[in-house]
Amino acid sequence: MKKIILSALIFLSACVPSYETAPKMKDYTQVPLLELPVERVNIVSKVGYLERLPHVENLMPLTPEKALKNWALIRLRPNYSKKYKAEFVVEKAEMIRQDAPEKRFFVYDNYKYVLSYGVSVRILDEEQNELRKSSIEGYVSRKLPQKASVLQRDNMFAQMLYEMEEQLDKQMAEEIQQNLTDM
Repeated sequence: MKKIILSALIFLSACVPSYETAPKMKDYTQVPLLELPVERVNIVSKVGYLERLPHVENLMPLTPEKALKNWALIRLRPNYSKKYKAEFVVEKAEMIRQDAPEKRFFVYDNYKYVLSYGVSVRILDEEQNELRKSSIEGYVSRKLPQKASVLQRDNMFAQMLYEMEEQLDKQMAEEIQQNLTDM
């Protein structure tokens, strides 16, 4: 009798829908701004999107390029100590989807998503000569079953963007402290 009840409970628990948690957004209110020794900060993008597979940026609620630009808009500030200009350049921001078939029989085939990014901060003088430059590249990767819902996919995208932003914030803060503030 216990075996029947236990197997019924296991069967019923498989029928209960799993709920995704809402993606968390990064909060910078308690973090000091990243100040650059310049008069102004410009945000530039060199990214051009392809709307065909394997690129899936157009399926994302927020593209990687837009997330990187938002980060620069929120975090980077001029301190007006020099008559220079800073450029935050988005050099690479893409989401690629690849097939990742499983070798086991009772497992759904997956898609592998790879979010790649590359940015740089350049300090330029009045004649547009580059005085200093710091660059960062990275990626975030996840797998998701091909039969996943749109909500699951969008939550995964949001988590990947959050992780990308965490990596960028940590690495760029170090780069700015080491290479760009002592001018």
